[in-house]
Amino acid sequence: MDRREFLAWAGIGSLANLSLSFAATARPSNPKKSDRNTTLYTKGRYLYDSLGNKVILRGINLPLLDDWDFPQTDKLAELEKTGANAVRIQWYKDYGQRDRPAYEIADLDNFLTRCKASQIIPVLGLWDLTCNPDVKLLNTQLIPWWTSEPVLNVLKKHQKYLIVNLANELGFYHWTNNSTSALNTFNNVYKTAITKIRQHLHLPIMIDAPDCGQSIEVFAKIGKELIAHDPDHNLLFSGHAYWAGYNGIPHLETAINANLPIVFGEIANKQDEEIEGKTQYGYYDLDGSDQNHAPENGFTYQAFLQILKEQEIGWFAWSWWKDNCTERQMSENGNFSSLTPYGNDLVNNSVYGLKVTAQRAKF
Repeated sequence: MDRREFLAWAGIGSLANLSLSFAATARPSNPKKSDRNTTLYTKGRYLYDSLGNKVILRGINLPLLDDWDFPQTDKLAELEKTGANAVRIQWYKDYGQRDRPAYEIADLDNFLTRCKASQIIPVLGLWDLTCNPDVKLLNTQLIPWWTSEPVLNVLKKHQKYLIVNLANELGFYHWTNNSTSALNTFNNVYKTAITKIRQHLHLPIMIDAPDCGQSIEVFAKIGKELIAHDPDHNLLFSGHAYWAGYNGIPHLETAINANLPIVFGEIANKQDEEIEGKTQYGYYDLDGSDQNHAPENGFTYQAFLQILKEQEIGWFAWSWWKDNCTERQMSENGNFSSLTPYGNDLVNNSVYGLKVTAQRAKF
């Protein structure tokens, strides 16, 4: 959610009853031994480790390169204390700020090595094109970085426990004049990207929904087609639950019933809004606090996390720290001893907190 200009659009329906009844879905036992491989992989709507154990991602976003203290420090050891079993890593191929500390691909290698030592699954993503409407930039600007030799050397070294999130919140769907054309473009661009990645890597590929991650209904429309296109059938579809004006719950139900491997790369307690060309940070309360502006649909992250627990769907909280909306930080200063009320709830809640729901993977 950090550093972006949020573009809101009209709400659909009502979320007054978040405890809706999902259709029962088959929950497969662990895959047969013959299906196991040397990376994390998806089967049906679940993620598995290389030994065939089901993995439910329970993690935190770490704005690593917006911290400006990296690579000297990174707060991974503090984040580890939450019990999270995964971390979504913010990276840039080109940060665009000359006065920030220099970082190299070797720094990423070292960080991933520390994730392994902590048994925390790293999800590596590129933030260069966050909320950019032109999804075609994926293959012209980002895939060349993912498939460059220095980067591939690092990714292959860590591929047993790594997930790659090709682009954070890239592309528009509803926020275009022609959603049908936009969906076809989104589908074809990601097919091309999958083909290019699979020439080198076989780990899970995470694909963010368009419209700044909100519009998860696209996965019900093209998800199975994308999985069929992937020779490894190893995709994760990621939504970002900034749903103050968008009702994603029916679309989540559809994705579950379609047996799609969906996760939530970002959930949060606050949502930004664009007003007269300026970003108003934390404009909407997604926590039911009514401190600022209540969502028109009654959405709260607390009720949503209960659904995700019941349905065994992974999620990543935004964010550990630093954020332009300080109330959206889990920690005041990056240390575990300084959890905010929001952070304390995510860590210690007796129903959905990380301490009671996250299970560390075995590498």
